[in-house]
Amino acid sequence: MRPLPLILTMAAVLVYGCHGPVATEQPASDPAGTNFQGEVRILSGDTAFGPCGSLAVFRLTGPGLDSIAHRYTYLNTVPGQWIKTWLSGHYAPDPAGGPDSLLIAERYMHMDVAVTCPPVPDRRMAGNYVADPAQHADARTTRLLLLPNGDATSFTSSNTMHTEVDGHWGINKDGQLIFVEYDGKYSFAFAQEQGRLVRVLAGNARGAAYVREGPPVRLQGAFGRTARWLAEVATAQGHPLRAEDVRPAMPLDSLFPDAASQAALRASAAEQLNMDEHQLSTTWTKAENVQDVTMLMRAHSRAER
Repeated sequence: MRPLPLILTMAAVLVYGCHGPVATEQPASDPAGTNFQGEVRILSGDTAFGPCGSLAVFRLTGPGLDSIAHRYTYLNTVPGQWIKTWLSGHYAPDPAGGPDSLLIAERYMHMDVAVTCPPVPDRRMAGNYVADPAQHADARTTRLLLLPNGDATSFTSSNTMHTEVDGHWGINKDGQLIFVEYDGKYSFAFAQEQGRLVRVLAGNARGAAYVREGPPVRLQGAFGRTARWLAEVATAQGHPLRAEDVRPAMPLDSLFPDAASQAALRASAAEQLNMDEHQLSTTWTKAENVQDVTMLMRAHSRAER
């Protein structure tokens, strides 16, 4: 199914997003039969559709709504539950003359409670967050780094340990901030309350509250150490690189494009990561991008402690 198209006009209106009305641009009417995927929520007198990849939420109507509502009633287990839905339809102005656009559902296609739209980063929420110390019985410090592009890292430190977990973050259709571990093995949810993030535990119990300390600083922890090292070696080999420009998904051969620079990086890895020849010939050769090297740096840092 092809990605959701959002054809925009220049007339700015309000559509309802996860934080209430959000300023955006009104989508023009798309050709009939456009395929959409998103999440549907049906409440009394209110049927909404949130397209995947967007924070916007549109009122849903049209001839396909009966089939959608029938399937939704069968599948939903929690009042107001958002359910992943595929449909065919098009955007249209509000016939009542209101400021909001509608999504006209022409044909129901599919609905699945087992999957959700990936959470969407909201640049307004980016920052460095620190857990309220009163939430911990020990001397542990927990921080959450949320970068504008959706990258994220969780840091936990105490007198005896330090851990870092990379991942991605975004806002789901319920307005919760979701942290998803890099490999998708697990995720955490946070409610937004008066500028703070409050961890949502099982059974909707409240966990630690995180307070925003300031803007996000990317070059922290193992990633910061890795980025500075790679930038130094690349620049010395005639491939100018700033640590601030390094990103986790960058392939190493894009930063070190020739045999000489790759050999220099390998030699430097022996010192920076304390690798012997066997490790260089096995573990190091499996590193393909900056994230892989960051993981090696993180393992080396743990071994140093």
